[in-house]
Amino acid sequence: MNLDEAAGPLRTVHALVVPPRDGAPVQRRSGSRDTLSWQHYEDPSGHGALQFTRLGWLALGRVRAGPHRVVNDPRRVGNPSNTDVHIVFQVSGVTVLEQTGSMLTLEPGRWIIPIPDRPYTITSRQRSERLVLVIGREHLATDLAPAHWAGRVFTAASGTGRLFFSSAVGLADELPYICAIHAQALAEQLTSLLELALRHELAFEPMEDNDMRRERVHRYIAERLRDPQLTVERIASDLSWSRRTLARVFKPHGESLMEYVYRERLEGIRRDLLNPMLESHRLADIAHSWGFRNYTHFSDRFRSHFGFSPTTVRRRAMAARANAALLG
Repeated sequence: MNLDEAAGPLRTVHALVVPPRDGAPVQRRSGSRDTLSWQHYEDPSGHGALQFTRLGWLALGRVRAGPHRVVNDPRRVGNPSNTDVHIVFQVSGVTVLEQTGSMLTLEPGRWIIPIPDRPYTITSRQRSERLVLVIGREHLATDLAPAHWAGRVFTAASGTGRLFFSSAVGLADELPYICAIHAQALAEQLTSLLELALRHELAFEPMEDNDMRRERVHRYIAERLRDPQLTVERIASDLSWSRRTLARVFKPHGESLMEYVYRERLEGIRRDLLNPMLESHRLADIAHSWGFRNYTHFSDRFRSHFGFSPTTVRRRAMAARANAALLG
């Protein structure tokens, strides 16, 4: 990790360069448990944080930061013939990935596999969160040729793509609480989910009308999920649809549009409660930042969805981190 000042307000993060080479002021935490190891670097200025984890044969990087640029170039670490496969997950914010002259926009809920062995750059001009999963090409099935999936943007709107995306994000959230003896099994499961998602996407027929509409609604909601003014009426108006059309699009999936909105908000709040960088933030402030204007309403929905109160979830997460720190 190399936190250099880039052009304009952007900072450049040179992925794979760990620990920092330039003496940049960062706070570092690390741990190792045989097949499971992790390093966490945090900018004291509050600009952001990087986390690098090794899980079996998988490597997982997490970036939470304000405007920044990520540069991944194997030549920087003396490995220009690297055959690792990178999977980039856009959790929040919007970024642009540049590779071999092409520019691809990544919105929340999208994931992409850049072309192996080629440098790429990711630029974000807003605060964002992103995961990068790294897996050796030898661990993927031989029939999944890079020519079929490299450089393609996939969606986590539904199906196996959503399952793979949510599993990767969930794994990143739960890493401090995972036992080393489970690392190999988790690496195998995530690799299997990746293969399933790729096979599904590559064999997927063109989406039907309702599926295309639902995907459009998902993108709209993802961009405005924290807005307390997000309502069925506003979504219908902005998309130039009727409320009946919106209801028909969501009906086959067993939940209403606003149930989907609340579920996505609650999942985002849970991630924030597990985030050590937000320990000092009040629960009410976190809930408000995700569009809940009434704390009691939020608390009731949270308990109903997860089976625990938000206070309990945060307290258990803090206790687990303290125990993990004692174990080294």
